[in-house]
Amino acid sequence: MLAVLPLLLVLVQFAVVLLVYVFSSGSIQLQESLQYINAVMFLGGAGYTALKNEHVRVDLFFSKFSDQGKAKVNFFGTLFLLFPFLTLMWAAGVPYVLDSWRILETSVESSGLPFVYILKTTLLLFALTMTLHGIADAIRSFKQMRAN
Repeated sequence: MLAVLPLLLVLVQFAVVLLVYVFSSGSIQLQESLQYINAVMFLGGAGYTALKNEHVRVDLFFSKFSDQGKAKVNFFGTLFLLFPFLTLMWAAGVPYVLDSWRILETSVESSGLPFVYILKTTLLLFALTMTLHGIADAIRSFKQMRAN
């Protein structure tokens, strides 16, 4: 499902440009929908990307490490970088999203989309998928470190 979103994003952006520059018209809802598509695409796909090990990695030394060394980097990186970040993400994100749901937050634009609370929920989707990935990756890396 997430694989269709880049195409949808391009098509909606094309429609926005077409409406504005060809028909001298516009749609706030259509423009705001770009944020929703982008949020679901990136925040929803982050856990899957990490799971497939296709995330961007600044690789100066990692590729030259042994499997044991890679497991150590992954384990300690997850433990000391990812988990503290996710702890902050959960601590700040849950109240932020719950407040938005409590008031059923809508767009600041009068003709905007009335689902800002759903948009903000994508932050927790990101936190959830990355937490699950982090736990699985830490366990996998720990087992690999202990294997030798």
